[in-house]
Amino acid sequence: MKKLITALGIGLLIGVLSACTDNSTSSESESEISQLVEVDITLPEKISPNEESNLKVKVTQAGESVEDADDIQFEVWKMNGKEESEMIKATHEKDGVYSIRKTFKEAGIYYVQTHVTARDMHVMPKKQFLVGNISKEEMEKIKQMEAESDQEGESGGHHH
Repeated sequence: MKKLITALGIGLLIGVLSACTDNSTSSESESEISQLVEVDITLPEKISPNEESNLKVKVTQAGESVEDADDIQFEVWKMNGKEESEMIKATHEKDGVYSIRKTFKEAGIYYVQTHVTARDMHVMPKKQFLVGNISKEEMEKIKQMEAESDQEGESGGHHH
């Protein structure tokens, strides 16, 4: 009887200890999951054709700068030319800022999408911007395309 009680006591103790270990492990991974990597694309106020521009991205997690990103690339393309996009590997500056230098050959509407791989996460924000001056017709075309894409989203586009 004494051996049975001792065995039960040891079994109970092992169960309690392993439960504590499991809880601490799972709470750490849950807190890591809730701490998403955030990416903020910063572009110059004015970008002119045939002048080098500095495109930047600030990478943070839980308000702290990410200095150890695995890979950051900028994908750049002119409107309606995604198939001709250019991938440019970013350089780490400091304080979670990564950047590229790019010269745009012609005026127009462009997109930049950053591909950020950091801390087992992959984030891909996208931003539209202008290079040089564009005509009123081009600006109207942008507004029309944005309105159409908004309507597509409302009428049952696919969800992720």
